[in-house]
Amino acid sequence: MATVINTKFSSICLTADLPEEVEIESLTPLVTVTISIDEVEVFSSAYYIYGLKAYVRDIQSIVESAMLQKKLAIASFVLNVKDYENFTYTSGVIKVVYSHLKSLKGAEQALLGAFLTTRKSALLSQTCPFTLYNYAQPYQQGSNYCDIYYNMPSVQSMLKSTVTFGNKQSDTPKIIASEASYARFQNLLALSGIYNATIHRVFYRIGEREFNIYFSPTAPSDTFQFKGNFNLWETVCLFGATTSKTEIDRSEAICGNKVAYYDTSVKVKHEVETAPLTLSEAQFLNQLLSSQEITREVADGLFAPVLISDTSSEVSDNNSNPIRLKFTWTYADQNEFLP
Repeated sequence: MATVINTKFSSICLTADLPEEVEIESLTPLVTVTISIDEVEVFSSAYYIYGLKAYVRDIQSIVESAMLQKKLAIASFVLNVKDYENFTYTSGVIKVVYSHLKSLKGAEQALLGAFLTTRKSALLSQTCPFTLYNYAQPYQQGSNYCDIYYNMPSVQSMLKSTVTFGNKQSDTPKIIASEASYARFQNLLALSGIYNATIHRVFYRIGEREFNIYFSPTAPSDTFQFKGNFNLWETVCLFGATTSKTEIDRSEAICGNKVAYYDTSVKVKHEVETAPLTLSEAQFLNQLLSSQEITREVADGLFAPVLISDTSSEVSDNNSNPIRLKFTWTYADQNEFLP
């Protein structure tokens, strides 16, 4: 065979697990390498062969940039090599899931053993939206249910209701979204004839994936949604203190005893300091601080884009010092909302 792709790929992988370089061996002097995402070519370049070999590098950045641009969390990746004799060799179709973090156990085991988030639990308000995502293999059966822990106005003790879900199957590998808001669990209780319940915790399980959701009756100081590690929307409720500062910049002209102002610029910045966090909570919130897409809840279910700056994140596993994160945010269009 005149040309060979020596680097092997797994059939399913995280983008962070893609090889740092792809080795191509060829008896021809020149090869053309193309990379396609969901059957759309996103990269093409010619490589000269030296010592019978050529190397394609930065595969991860090429794939992740294309997935970010297309707003994809999962995609089909193909690397093709066309040699000087016009023969084409291919890596085959590889399913890639967007992730900045590498897997320790292999991508498939990691994807089937956890939801597409880096946290194991969430503390939410009773009004904010929340979605859990999971990677689903074709035709896979699983144990899908949730345990809802609640109490009634007339009963002090905690009660539990188990709701079983139907198996969500697919004929192709895909990502499935499951609504997991307070309102949804109230509706599930209502289907069982349970009304006016106060929900405190929900244990959610799909296959081997487990997640705990805690609901706080206290309104958070801020609720943000952002694209996290898997390029999927995450919701986080922050409890802490927010200080708003207004900066006014303007020029003035004095004529006689009259003053005129012009070129007035008003900027409002909001400085946030979180309540004490656990180590895992602080590590998760670092994704909020570094995300390229962030929105803030300005009314129930209504989110507006924001920009985060002036971050201060120092995470330590020293239990004697509580972890607090500080950052500043502004609305992306610099316009505040009416109260």
